[in-house]
Formats: sequence, structure tokens, C-alpha cells
Amino acid sequence: MKITEHFDSLEFSQKALGSIPSSEYPQQWISDRLLPLCIQLEIIRKELGENPITILSGYRSPEFNKTIRGAKQSQHIEGKAADIIVKNISPKEVHERILTLSKNNIIKIGGLGEYPKFVHIDIRSSPKLIRWSGSRQDN
Repeated sequence: MKITEHFDSLEFSQKALGSIPSSEYPQQWISDRLLPLCIQLEIIRKELGENPITILSGYRSPEFNKTIRGAKQSQHIEGKAADIIVKNISPKEVHERILTLSKNNIIKIGGLGEYPKFVHIDIRSSPKLIRWSGSRQDN
């Protein structure tokens, strides 16, 4: 289902992993979780020169998240997060530019993580931006 101009709910579906089956993004969360996330991603895409954004990981079931050793309170489980790469821009630069967009109130995100091969963003409710860096090579 098309959510915004450049993002579809299928991009945020959980991929199969071993005995854990793939799982579509929960329909009941589309309007209040996925749409606000995609709106922020559209702004990021525009501000980064319309370079395509690839969603590496969106929604994760608790079982999937535990299997990949994701954070116990992962926003992916809530359908409020995306691990992304932006074509032609390094994750370090993507992180720096998203941080600037957040500081300038151009985007409204609650979490921002920098990893060697991707950037995590989420729309958790938080009075301040939660930031971290990680060493995971995959998502």
C-alpha cells in the first residue's frame, strides 16, 4: 500500500529469518505510526537532494527482534522505526544531516542512531532526541 510519494508499506514489512516468517507491517498502525514516519522520511529525502532512501528494516515482531539481538525496547517492534541507507551518501553524512534537520526543527524524530552501514531513525515520543552509535554491520 502506497503511504507517501516515495514509500510503500511493503518496504517496512518484516523479512523472513530462519524459522521466523515474513510479516506485513500491521495495518492498524499505518495511519498513526507508519504515515508519520514516512512523512519524516520524505522530508529527509527532499533535504538530501532527492536521493532514494532504502529501508533496510522497518517493523519487527518481538520474536524477530530478539533473534537478531535488537534493543529490548526497540521502536521497530512498535512500527515507529526504520534503518535506512541513502543512495550516494555515507551513513556518517546521512546521520550528521538528519541531526541538523532535527536540531533546526525541520523534522520531528525521537531517536537517531548511527551505524557503520546504515542510520536508524524513529518517531518515538520523547522530549529530546535520543542518540547513539553502534557497531552492528547489519540491521
